[in-house]
Amino acid sequence: MEAERQGLDSAPRVQRTLETIRRRQLAEKVYTEQVTRKVTVSAEEILQYYQDYALDQKKEVRASHILLSEPEAVEKAVMRIAAGEDFAILAEELSEDSGTSQKGGDTGFWQEEDAHRSAFVKHFIGLDVGEIAKPYRNGRGGFHLVKVTEHRLLGLERQEDKIRRIVERKKKKERWKAYLAEERERYRLTVDEDALQLVLEAGRFALERMPPIDVEDRSRAFIYYEGGVVDVGAYLEMLRSSNFDKRPRPIDSTAVANFAIRESLRLKVLPLVAMGQGWHLDEGITGYLEEKKTQAMVEMLRRVKIEEPILTEEVRLDYYNNHQPDFLDVDRVFFVGGIVGSADEAANIIERLRQGEEMSVVMREYPSYSDQWRNYDAFHYSPSSEASLGTRLDKAIAVVRDLKPGEVGGPIKLDLGEGTAVQLVVQMLTSTPSRVFSFDDPQVQAVIWGKTRHEYRTEIHASFYSYLEHLRRDYDKVVVVYDDVLKTFGAGLD
Repeated sequence: MEAERQGLDSAPRVQRTLETIRRRQLAEKVYTEQVTRKVTVSAEEILQYYQDYALDQKKEVRASHILLSEPEAVEKAVMRIAAGEDFAILAEELSEDSGTSQKGGDTGFWQEEDAHRSAFVKHFIGLDVGEIAKPYRNGRGGFHLVKVTEHRLLGLERQEDKIRRIVERKKKKERWKAYLAEERERYRLTVDEDALQLVLEAGRFALERMPPIDVEDRSRAFIYYEGGVVDVGAYLEMLRSSNFDKRPRPIDSTAVANFAIRESLRLKVLPLVAMGQGWHLDEGITGYLEEKKTQAMVEMLRRVKIEEPILTEEVRLDYYNNHQPDFLDVDRVFFVGGIVGSADEAANIIERLRQGEEMSVVMREYPSYSDQWRNYDAFHYSPSSEASLGTRLDKAIAVVRDLKPGEVGGPIKLDLGEGTAVQLVVQMLTSTPSRVFSFDDPQVQAVIWGKTRHEYRTEIHASFYSYLEHLRRDYDKVVVVYDDVLKTFGAGLD
């Protein structure tokens, strides 16, 4: 009520939060309706998978063990076993594992999947019944003697649920991929080639896979679709909202285009599909959005009425000035490199680069060696840092250090292992001096806000609860206040 009275339901921050949540909810609704509700797994499909992957032969292994702490005790136990003494009786007598010793050392049944998670299981999972594994020392220093006592088939019934999940997951993935392809075609999603080239060129100077795009270029159209456009600035927001490992390599045209198309489908097209079907009126969605709206308004109210008066610009600027090293951007040298198989090919590339051709264009004529060793990539390093970036990259850096912007170096012979040697050509792009990020930089502001919010958490808490008491008195006759719920707000300050 108070947040609405203050007009915070229309605050830009609240609206942005709600719009992000709305788009996500609508996209998930499309997935539910087009995939979850339509994909089923039949008994025939489960049986087929069971037979195709030879799961009718899948077995589990039962094992018993003797745990000992001293090598001498292990040797004596091995000798007694070799002399014919019963393993189970020895386990009762000698094993230091109280949980299994009274059961003759029985540890139960294990499957191959367990061997991927446990070195103990990996040690015996492949043995035949009656075999005893070589003594195994665990991470705590104890020694295990393990004997395989039984093999048994799992059978279909015990594997049915797992198989159903696997087949269902595979069918959902295939269905979703096909559905997105249909919507991409229906909404005519296309990539603006000039904007793509702009992004790729900036990608050579990317940090954390975020290409530095000039502000004036961010309004350029990047993705077109029936009913709208995604500009370069929106693409950068897509990157920023994604984890590093989900971001495309910034100089890979295919990866960049596919990422932009995929995210445009998710964030722009699928919400349109949902609205076209009337799914935006679903009670589950509208109720969830109303709940999130209330939370966003309360958070905004706390920020406006409590945090901002405490975390003034003077407070934040003082933190910034006292923590300059935290906002330092180190000096960097940016360069690109191309890998080919022979010195003659490298010499040809060097000549073409010196004639003014772009390495990104030239290297399209040469194949990639593998996912690990791409034929063309962009790199950067800090001249003031003495940290090694790896033997191979250090060789390249040693050459780049003597180059000026635009100059070409190499070829540099690199050993990729397994008898594979290649020639690396490098071209220095530019260098940037170290600098301190501006106080007004949005990312700097976000860091400072979080840090000062934590430093002043006690004062913020006290002010917040004082404000709640004030609201309690003002709304005493019309509102019931649940203290246990109110305590959840601001919990992130701790």
